[in-house]
Amino acid sequence: MNKLSAELIRAEVTRFWKVFCEKDALSLAEFYGHESSVFGSASPRSEPGRLAATRRQREYFGAHSTIKATFGHIEVQLLGDGTAAVADYTFTFQASKVMTAIGGTTEEKIQHGRATQVFAYDPDGKLHIIHEHLSTVDKS
Repeated sequence: MNKLSAELIRAEVTRFWKVFCEKDALSLAEFYGHESSVFGSASPRSEPGRLAATRRQREYFGAHSTIKATFGHIEVQLLGDGTAAVADYTFTFQASKVMTAIGGTTEEKIQHGRATQVFAYDPDGKLHIIHEHLSTVDKS
């Protein structure tokens, strides 16, 4: 297994958001390890990463929906022997025509988002997100 670097993790975060904004469901699901967990920006509890990817596909990847995200500087902390890393950064997110649970659509706008993603190699040497936490900061 190759050791991780800050540059590699920053590239993976950039690729993650590109895949999300391009509505690439298969690539988004492949980011998450089988045992991964995700706290979404509006979720009251964690859920398995691949389930979160499937939910995002249903909600955000409709034919008429649009997604735009930007992010700030990505801080990276390499862990242990360099086979895991934590990325944290701020982001903005805007989506239109997001599907709701009752079949309607809504708009979503996150002006002050915070993200933490933990990356690690699986036993086969493939890099995955093993934990993700997205949250918003209420600006009053």
